[in-house]
Amino acid sequence: MGRTTRHRRHGSLMAAPRTRRPRAREPRTPLPAYVAGVLVALVVVRLLFLGEAAGRDEAGFLLVGAGWDHGSSLYGSYWVDRPPLLIWIMQLAGSLTGLRLIGLAASVLMVLGVGRAAQVAAGDRAARWATGAAALFSAAHWFGVPRTNGEMLAGAFAAWGFALTAQALLRPSRRSWCYAAGAGALAAAAMLVKQTIVDGLVFAVVLAVLVGSDKRRRSTAVRVLLAGAAGFALTIVVGLVAAQARGTSPSELFDALVTFRADAGEVIRTSASSATTDRLVVLVATWAVSGLAFVAVLTTGHALRRREPVLLATWAVILVVSAAAVLGGSYWSHYLLQLVPASALAVGLLAERIGPRLLRALVVFVVAVTAGNLMWSLVSPSTDGVEAQEVGRWLKASSITGDTAVVAYGQPNVLAAARMSSPYPYLWSLPVRTLDPDLAELTAVMSGPSRPVWFVDWSGIDSWGIDPTALRPVLAKRYRVVAEVCGRTVWLDRSHPRSLAPARSCS
Repeated sequence: MGRTTRHRRHGSLMAAPRTRRPRAREPRTPLPAYVAGVLVALVVVRLLFLGEAAGRDEAGFLLVGAGWDHGSSLYGSYWVDRPPLLIWIMQLAGSLTGLRLIGLAASVLMVLGVGRAAQVAAGDRAARWATGAAALFSAAHWFGVPRTNGEMLAGAFAAWGFALTAQALLRPSRRSWCYAAGAGALAAAAMLVKQTIVDGLVFAVVLAVLVGSDKRRRSTAVRVLLAGAAGFALTIVVGLVAAQARGTSPSELFDALVTFRADAGEVIRTSASSATTDRLVVLVATWAVSGLAFVAVLTTGHALRRREPVLLATWAVILVVSAAAVLGGSYWSHYLLQLVPASALAVGLLAERIGPRLLRALVVFVVAVTAGNLMWSLVSPSTDGVEAQEVGRWLKASSITGDTAVVAYGQPNVLAAARMSSPYPYLWSLPVRTLDPDLAELTAVMSGPSRPVWFVDWSGIDSWGIDPTALRPVLAKRYRVVAEVCGRTVWLDRSHPRSLAPARSCS
């Protein structure tokens, strides 16, 4: 008896180290400290690029936000095919620096939301991997970072929608309806930033259907779906009512967000040039080397093989977002930012399922190429937007207070640098090509009492298949060419003499 007891005690003492081994392999840094370190690194990297020249979308959306209080177009002075929450955010930002700081805050919130979703679904280890992946992707310069766009701003809503949906369905409690309603509201908020960002909606519906396939959990899934639908609908209604109060009606928004997009898709298809193909090649190449392709392939394989609800829901989001990026037809690289919340969550969910050698190889590759991209961006800064900035600064130096300008067609960052508004409501080329292809509206503006003092011919008034027949005689009669700035022709209203600044160098 004594020997047996001593043997068992001895055996238990020998077994003790074995139970501690998994704990010894766990990271020593507590999860909150790890997350804080990751976020500090993200913030530092993003601040390095805070002074980059304004992008077209940044400048244009800021102008739209500033002009919502006056005018008769969709958003007061201007028209753009975007929902009202995005315009409110732009109005709140007020400046390029303010907007980029808001974009950085949205990225931080997105990282936290993805980490929380992974933690709820699979624990602390998954949260570490998901947080790290989200921060790494959010610092990648080839996704258009740090320029702030709708995908970046909506990412925070999408990520926290994932987290609240997972909380409601995977850890049911008396407050599940509250989490579900919150997830629905966040899914709607993302769509009120950009109408095609349906990430939260797809994740919630797919996960609820999969969880509800188990009869024991069906009632929970139904309650979550109903509460989520209520939160979604209420948020959409509030957004529409608030926009209506400022003069933007639901019918106008439907025309801009749905009807226009269908018409614009046909315009894009029929007028696609070699530049469109080049952007598609860049988009696919960036997707391939950035790590997003690895995540998509691995998620597809594991989701179809294991049939785990959260992984399948995440995979569904990746599929929908990828399809939207391709079917949109424009192929801008910043569309890949919309893949970040779901892809980062997938990284967290897959971390335990991928062999350690493959995982290490993928991590080393993605970190190395992302770091290389960042270093190259610092050593050889992008010149995108620099010409527009220089032309705008020349206009500002040559103008007086109250001057206005039109840039044909698009390039609202010229207006932003010039600190000027435009009497023409279309600040991008696509609305011009779709809604005013014969330039009837522009011609009326250029010949009317509120015509602009300056007109900038950016790439030819007959570009993009636009018919300038009506515009040419108005330009010849009322305007004269006064400068070539960075290769762009600048016209001045004949009735408004100005003291012109010296030509600027764009090298």
